[in-house]
Amino acid sequence: MKTRIPKIFFEVAAKEAVDCIYFLSPQRQILFWNKSAEILTGFKSREVIGKRCYDDILKHIDENGNNLCFGECPVVKAINSGKIQEANVFLHDKQGARLPVHVVVYPVKNKKGEVIGAVERFNVNLGTSLTLEGIRNLEKEAFLDPLTRVPNRRYVEKKLKEYLKNFRSRRKKFGILFIDLDNFKQINDTYGHLCGDRLLKAIGQTILMNIKPIDTIGRYGGDEFVVVLEDITKTKLKKFAEKLLKLIKNSSIKCDGKEIYVSASIGGTLVRNKDNQRSILKRADEYLLKAKSNKPSIQIGD
Repeated sequence: MKTRIPKIFFEVAAKEAVDCIYFLSPQRQILFWNKSAEILTGFKSREVIGKRCYDDILKHIDENGNNLCFGECPVVKAINSGKIQEANVFLHDKQGARLPVHVVVYPVKNKKGEVIGAVERFNVNLGTSLTLEGIRNLEKEAFLDPLTRVPNRRYVEKKLKEYLKNFRSRRKKFGILFIDLDNFKQINDTYGHLCGDRLLKAIGQTILMNIKPIDTIGRYGGDEFVVVLEDITKTKLKKFAEKLLKLIKNSSIKCDGKEIYVSASIGGTLVRNKDNQRSILKRADEYLLKAKSNKPSIQIGD
């Protein structure tokens, strides 16, 4: 005799799953939102249940910065086709950062085969190796920027010495990006430093969540960030800078009922044979100044 599994078992499994899971109606109304989704996005279930997924919540974009919520997003494709859909997208968390996630959407059908909704499962494509333990260690050694919760200038300079050492001994090439937020003082003057600080944190977390484990990010001072990327070519360095520019542009916070965005300018260069820490940073900064003369833009040199 086949034992019927009580419905509560499935509810507990979905609620406590490690994967982020939410259920949607055919009209894309959110019916269920599990604990993992709360933790990753910052949105509590009470904040999203009853709303539609395109109601200013996750704001999915693709790698080109295109808004997916008002077009053929994976959920719409799954509901319309009745087939499982997968995609790599960037969601917008409650703090304003852009997180890279892999989503899988399963159409839900009744006994007649009619689609009556969808289940989306998503997980962050965590590029960074900076775990919670790693953050605590950085904090302990005074290598963590307390505002943005990304590594600070001291850490970048320490890591840069290691990159240069590896380049000299093993010829491991690397590139460096200098990122400066455009007209950030105007944001502080208009909305206040609390809003400015929140936006800085969102941008810092966006960059942090979109680099590889072998790469390094740091807040270099004020509204400037530095990213060091290992094993990279000029073409790949420029492509990554273009990706960052789009992600930064699509990171935002709400302040006084208004959506606050910021653009950025990026200068970058590859390591050279005679480089030291000072020379490569100086060169990247020079390319940044060129980029800022035509902001927002990117200037990458050899």
